Amino acid sequence: MLVEGLQKLVDNSGFAQTTAVSYTGEDCLWKLSFKQPHVILLDINLPDWSGIDLCSVIKEKYPQVKIVALTSYSEYSIVRQMLENGASGYVIKNAMPEEILLGIQTVADNETFLCEEIDFLMNKRSVEQ
Repeated sequence: MLVEGLQKLVDNSGFAQTTAVSYTGEDCLWKLSFKQPHVILLDINLPDWSGIDLCSVIKEKYPQVKIVALTSYSEYSIVRQMLENGASGYVIKNAMPEEILLGIQTVADNETFLCEEIDFLMNKRSVEQ
């Protein structure tokens, strides 16, 4: 989903507003130094940072900020790393808009959210071990 479409989805949700958009990790950290949103949607693939590492830095500096990974990666190890580094949610970019909004709302309510595809992956992996 393109950034503009995602912004429109969030802004029209009735429960959330976009406060800033960053295309790099450095820009994200700079903007966070001025204002901390309740929830951040964070891609793993940024031009200057690994979103996995950035997640850890954000949680260290701003522990009150909730993070939802919104990415195309669905590998178990990447999901696990994001959750271990402080993400409270994980949503695949091709998820339905309603599922993306549910992820934001669930994480904003201090709960963990995994989109259906990732929840299935994580449960399957735990059964296999």
